[in-house]
Amino acid sequence: MTDYCIRFGEHELNLKTRQLLRSGQEITLGARAFDLLVALAQRSGRVVSKRELMSLVWPTTVVEEANLRVGMSAIRKELGPELITTIPGRGYQFTARIEADLTLSARPADAQGVATPTPTPAATFAHSLIGRDALLDQVRTGLETARLLTLTGHSGSGKTSLARAVLMTEPHCTPTAMAAVHWVDLAALSDGELLAASIAQASDVTLGNGAGLKDLVAALRASQALLILDNAEHLVDAVAAIAYQLLEGCPQLRLLVTSQIRLKLAGEIVLLVPPLDAACVGTEFGIAQHWPAQALFLRHCQQAGRPLAIDQRTLDLVGDICLRLDGVPLAIEFAAAAVPLLGLQGVASSLEQRRLVLSAGRRDAPKRHKTLRAALEWSVSLLGPFEQLVFRRLGVFAGGCSMALLDPVVNVEGEDPWRLMEAISELIDRSLVVPEDGLSPRYRLLESSRAFAIERLNECDEVSVLRARHAKALEHLYGQARDSALHGELCVDAAVDLLQAEIGNARAAFQWALEHESTLALSLAASLAFLMRRTRGLGEAARYLTQMEPLAEIAPTDALHGGWVREAILHWTYTDNPRAQRWIGIAEAAYRHANNAHGLFETLSLKANCIDQAQGDSAVLAEVLDEVRTLDVPTLPNRLRTFGATAILLAAQRLGRDDDLRWVENCAADCPPGDEHGRMILVCRLMGIQLARGRAKEAVDLGEPLYARLRVGKYRHALLPISLVHAHLLTNDIARAAAIASDCFESDMGNGFIYVWGDALAHMACHSGQYQKAAQMNGYADGCYAATGGARGEVENHFREVSQASAQQFLGQQAYCAAREAGARWSQDTMRTVILHLLRSLRAQRQEVELIEVRLQG
Repeated sequence: MTDYCIRFGEHELNLKTRQLLRSGQEITLGARAFDLLVALAQRSGRVVSKRELMSLVWPTTVVEEANLRVGMSAIRKELGPELITTIPGRGYQFTARIEADLTLSARPADAQGVATPTPTPAATFAHSLIGRDALLDQVRTGLETARLLTLTGHSGSGKTSLARAVLMTEPHCTPTAMAAVHWVDLAALSDGELLAASIAQASDVTLGNGAGLKDLVAALRASQALLILDNAEHLVDAVAAIAYQLLEGCPQLRLLVTSQIRLKLAGEIVLLVPPLDAACVGTEFGIAQHWPAQALFLRHCQQAGRPLAIDQRTLDLVGDICLRLDGVPLAIEFAAAAVPLLGLQGVASSLEQRRLVLSAGRRDAPKRHKTLRAALEWSVSLLGPFEQLVFRRLGVFAGGCSMALLDPVVNVEGEDPWRLMEAISELIDRSLVVPEDGLSPRYRLLESSRAFAIERLNECDEVSVLRARHAKALEHLYGQARDSALHGELCVDAAVDLLQAEIGNARAAFQWALEHESTLALSLAASLAFLMRRTRGLGEAARYLTQMEPLAEIAPTDALHGGWVREAILHWTYTDNPRAQRWIGIAEAAYRHANNAHGLFETLSLKANCIDQAQGDSAVLAEVLDEVRTLDVPTLPNRLRTFGATAILLAAQRLGRDDDLRWVENCAADCPPGDEHGRMILVCRLMGIQLARGRAKEAVDLGEPLYARLRVGKYRHALLPISLVHAHLLTNDIARAAAIASDCFESDMGNGFIYVWGDALAHMACHSGQYQKAAQMNGYADGCYAATGGARGEVENHFREVSQASAQQFLGQQAYCAAREAGARWSQDTMRTVILHLLRSLRAQRQEVELIEVRLQG
């Protein structure tokens, strides 16, 4: 396709020059984002799966799905959200109309002798359906290729609205131009025996007394009409039976059915009507207002005579509401209708409290759609007793669940697991449960459905039983995965993936356990800290560990066996060293008493690291290292050996123990696969040794590949790139050091390690002439190191001394001391604000230098 242009609206994709133009002006788009846009545009109108897109854009590289999301975000940022629709569970669809797909040498459009088509009623009506253009095109295409098409989806997803769009536009846009379209509303019909008569009445067909289905088929045999059967879910068996007879006996008749469940007939095309896409909170308001969910909310407010201001605060609140409602159009309509009474903030608060009485306020709304609760009651009432039971029990899960949790939590009565799976399948068919993509299947309720399910749990007095089963199942799943990973029975990365998928459930289980079963909470806190340390940051891990410390004091054996002590030592070694050493003493005594060699090896390795961080007694440290080496026996699990090597590495370097360093290097060479986080920590510490030996260039060569690989992966929040920043500063590459700091500083802010940046950034501040800030950052870092009981390493001390000397020389001794004392009183937020300002100024200075260099070259 390299000789073609693709035009849509005011845009043009020039594949030969790899340019994206808007009205002739080039738009800057990254190479991968450009490839993504081309791949989608070339497949316009077709849903392209994520896997297919990744194979097209990264044909020779294995990448994570995050790369795809980043590229899609870049496209939507430049072109808006309406050109590409996300089809949940399936992929993406390019929805803009391709105006031309011409070779570069083709004649201009005005020389083709083709008249510009005038807008049709179809286009006008489709435009009123926000975010549904692509789906409407799919319906039209489906009706051209098949005779039975069923629109399915969650209650309130807009199936009827989409069918009405077909009703309004059908005569103008299909090969069977001017064919009749008959609408049959089945919502009020409670008897399947009356179905034939209802269809006959809508089709202007007269049937005699006692006439039935055969007479209806005979009457419609020559018809070329489109028959729309709306709201078929409560009569699905009767509708399926009559649809089969009509399709068999009326060869030119076509059927469009809206139902929460498909008919399951041969030749049936099923299209899911998904929720509307909503922009994330924080999206620039000029862009957010055009996303389908937000646009629909704003339209309903406008139609109610209460238009909303288009500003950042308003669109953030609207976005929060739309996301809480999962983008369901009916729920969005109800929420917008409540704005005049409650205000935007009041609507958001009511959703937080899971109030389901929101109403559209329309007199013409069907009874089942008068309120959000009524819509859900209608859907659930169509289920059998066991399916209703499973539905309400699914409400206990936060963010969905995997197969591993379904049976132990939901199956209270001990039913056959296959019956449970059949119930889940029925709920999926009826669009009440959403199956999620992934290697392992997951199932979830939309948030409004979950709120209704929790109401039903309360009515049936099942909440306490289900919460207890939920917490115990999560503790078992998390504890088993963590233990398997630490003992080498499961790859650490695989364990992290498994645990991360259930993080919402684990948090909810922990909160329940805090109030009802403290021993369970202790174990969950350990597993959550294990996960948080590798993913979302140490701040959350610290909260779990701190909350459970009083119980750990009362029941140290439980804390030790549950893993809490290990995770607490790992965390407090860097943030509260004396606290960590106290728990090391408890663990060491317990493992010696139990003659547990593996536990003692791990604890002594942690002890060596803790002593080194505090710059403790060298003789004691040497004794600990000697014992660690004696515990390294052939039966020691390889993963535990690698952990120990990582823990003692810096201590061995400090004492100049070359034999220990060679042992560590051998362990690093045998680092078990599937532990990217462990490899990251080991490489970072090896970089520290290179820096201590004055080999900054070697440290850069070691760290840059790791940084490039991990900064976009699952461990990007756990990556502490300060060693790489130090290496670039020592090689005088201030610009690269500042770029990495800008990229990663905010993540480390959440980790509670902001102070470790103080020395390096003070050095950068001196380079940019900001000596007052350098002195203040020196003071802040000094205070934090004193408070945590830690000590600077050799490299940190170097930058501390250099920045102090530079700032003192410029400010003078008295002014430097005053600035340093002021910095020591800073809060973490003040330090963060100053650092962000410094990094912005460094970027601006770099841009000025680059501009001058360009001018000089010119």
